[in-house]
Amino acid sequence: MTLRLDDFIQDLPWTKLLYLENSYLTRFNATVLRAELEGRRSIYLVLDSTAFHPKSGGQPSDMGILTGPGFSVSVRKVMVLHNVVVHFGVAEGSLNAQVSGAIDWKTRFLYMRRHTAGHLLDHCLGTVTGTAVETSDSWLGEGCYVAYRGRAPPEHVITQAVELENRMIPRGGAVRIEEVSREELVRRAPNAPNLHRLPPLERYRVVTIEGCNPIPCAGTHLRDIREIGGIRLDTVEQLEMDFRIYYDVEGSPTA
Repeated sequence: MTLRLDDFIQDLPWTKLLYLENSYLTRFNATVLRAELEGRRSIYLVLDSTAFHPKSGGQPSDMGILTGPGFSVSVRKVMVLHNVVVHFGVAEGSLNAQVSGAIDWKTRFLYMRRHTAGHLLDHCLGTVTGTAVETSDSWLGEGCYVAYRGRAPPEHVITQAVELENRMIPRGGAVRIEEVSREELVRRAPNAPNLHRLPPLERYRVVTIEGCNPIPCAGTHLRDIREIGGIRLDTVEQLEMDFRIYYDVEGSPTA
């Protein structure tokens, strides 16, 4: 019988999200709050805290490993439901209450580069068009894109935005993260590209690239845009109400 996640997480406290405090954290220790086998080796686990980013907000879930004395879990996917993070993987040995986790850093760092590059693209596209852009969604896995409301500008305009970003990246710019109230967010970032999509919350995590407008975001980001390396425009797709700019990062990231 397939596990019902709603039942599995019932009465569990919210998971402490370590990646919100430090996107560069690759290893951590945690306590298992609940675990359930599905079949002989597949397992679902909830920890009191985690550095694994679940699939959410256009960011694919992290992968990696959880280990302890005499056991290991190869984490294949991570989900979030009602602020509780559920890890799914393949288990070896007998689980105990204390685990050490290690995320797949190469893949996480790629998502961080793509994510920060996408926010910088928002800024550059708004700069070259002279208008505030409005995002509709994004995806940081393969086929990486940012989607915007409305009709796509001419391709040479989008090319100008990408060229502007590639001039900004090697000059560098710090990426600052803070929490603000809704009132402060609206005051400081009235034209944030995703403002219209935000749920009502008491506090919002805001990401600000030096020289750019703040953007509310709960994903993982770089410390400096130099680490992007460079950005490549792949293609532009016009949808019924939106358009997607497909891109990827390239080159060697520098600190």
